[in-house]
Amino acid sequence: MRARILSILVSAVLIIGGSVVAATPATAAAGDAATVFNQTNAERARAGLKPLISDLALDRAADEWARVLAKSCSFTHSSSNWRATRVAKAGWSATGENIAAGYDGYNVVSAWMASPGHRANILDSRYTGVGIGYAKGTCYSSYWVQIFGWTKTAANPGAGDVGGDVRADVVAHRSDGSVMVYRGNGSGGWSGSAAAGSGWAATDRLVTMGDFTGDSVNDIGRIRADGSLQLLRGQGNGTYGAPVTIGQGWSGYRLAFGGVDFDGDRLSDVLAVTTTGVLMLHRGNGSGGWKAAGVKVGSGWGAMTAVFYAGDFNGDTRGDVLARRGDGTLWMYPTTGSSSWGRAQQVGKGWNSLTSVFSPGDFDGTGTSDVLARRSDGVLLLYRGNGKGGWGTVSTVGRGWNAFTGIG
Repeated sequence: MRARILSILVSAVLIIGGSVVAATPATAAAGDAATVFNQTNAERARAGLKPLISDLALDRAADEWARVLAKSCSFTHSSSNWRATRVAKAGWSATGENIAAGYDGYNVVSAWMASPGHRANILDSRYTGVGIGYAKGTCYSSYWVQIFGWTKTAANPGAGDVGGDVRADVVAHRSDGSVMVYRGNGSGGWSGSAAAGSGWAATDRLVTMGDFTGDSVNDIGRIRADGSLQLLRGQGNGTYGAPVTIGQGWSGYRLAFGGVDFDGDRLSDVLAVTTTGVLMLHRGNGSGGWKAAGVKVGSGWGAMTAVFYAGDFNGDTRGDVLARRGDGTLWMYPTTGSSSWGRAQQVGKGWNSLTSVFSPGDFDGTGTSDVLARRSDGVLLLYRGNGKGGWGTVSTVGRGWNAFTGIG
């Protein structure tokens, strides 16, 4: 049978007024997949474009669709919804796709480049990442899939999608040492809960870490009484891996949170406030460790009684930090994506009556980042973000939450 190629141009919501993430080269899978990845970036280099990064979520989706085509002996594109369910939680908000059958890894990129639609995908300057999928078949000897992606918003805050259903969840730590996952239903409510761990000390402090290990699943950490910071890798099935110590001396931090990409390298970093009010940045290396020692990125944060990462709260595609001051006012500190801060803005007052404040990301399914807050009577409130640095409606989403010592 003759070799075939087919392309689908970018799908999902277009970015208006957003900034494109500066991508850096990365190594794709070994063998022919790496050849296709390298040839794709060579074509972009010839056109004066930045290279695409090799992203695990995009790779997995492309590989899965290649296997679908090979097994079904078919030749058709995946749907935008199918791709979104596999790559949205990794931060990719728009995708395009090239597929081919019957080519080897040294000739498929040339075939795509000879076709206007496929060439347009490969040379689309808005794309920053690509996944390469390959499978052997019977109707065709080979099936190739490229899934391209670009990011519209910052990484998801909080515990993220713990259960693998692309909905924001919440993790809570009890004083009896148990850890619970409360699964969000995607529309501002709950779809159930389950135990996710045990053996925590009552004094352990929960830290949401974002995707700290680079596998497209958010992780959590805990600061122990001895000052050690332990990482618990998210498994994507509602549980966490065994704790691994990744730092010492963290008892000197009053507050700590992760998930924010402060320096614009698309890797999750951790920010922490010392007892003297210094804000320190610890840059993650994307594989469960650190790039370098912590550096100072702020002072005067001793006045803060709560600090947390809120995702893209103001709609500028970059991550934002929300902080509550001792007087009960709530402030937004936008990041610039280049290791600095934008202009701080007050976004609320009267928040000093709340005993826990954090962001689960888009909890109600409207596409904007929200905030959950616990009152002293254990009532959990949902503050819906409007995507512009302000608020929509507020509603009660739970009771009895004062049983938890840590929520995120």
